[in-house]
Amino acid sequence: MNLWDRLVERAAEQHGYVTTRDARDLEIDPTQLRLMAARGRLERAGRGVYRVPVLPRGAHDDLAAAVAWTLGRGVVSHESALVLHELSDVNPSRIHLSVPRDNHPRAAGGTLYRMHRRELDDADVTQVDGLPVTTVARTIRDCAATGTDPHQLRQAIERAERAGTLRRSVAAEVRAELEARVAATADDQG
Repeated sequence: MNLWDRLVERAAEQHGYVTTRDARDLEIDPTQLRLMAARGRLERAGRGVYRVPVLPRGAHDDLAAAVAWTLGRGVVSHESALVLHELSDVNPSRIHLSVPRDNHPRAAGGTLYRMHRRELDDADVTQVDGLPVTTVARTIRDCAATGTDPHQLRQAIERAERAGTLRRSVAAEVRAELEARVAATADDQG
């Protein structure tokens, strides 16, 4: 399989994006990506991130680009995860990503993203449409901790419970944690 075919195959697995890290994994000199971009075969999406234009864009192209921007180490989280899980109609101004503490992208485009540096347990990460995302329970807990409107979170819990993406017992725990947080906030303000 030639270089182009290997890149397209990898990009197809990642919503059309490849990174210099992917090139190294495929034993391709990353400078080849820059050369292909100069010839118009790839589109530069950010430092070390390229899009294969022959592949169709998807509904979550912006999230796929964000994950690629973290060189594949980021996880869609917080309000962006609520949207990806289709649990709320929140409209975050930036894409939220959880990244390992040692992940420090220097790339342009960082103003588009809200980074949360932390280590996530494997049990807190799942896949939606081929994208790494925090689980429903982790997402709701994260949103509650960062001040998302409690009404939106109650709605998300109900939707997730109805859809079967949040077990009843876990929904009850998350709901109780949310109500305790709301009560504590009310006490602090009153």
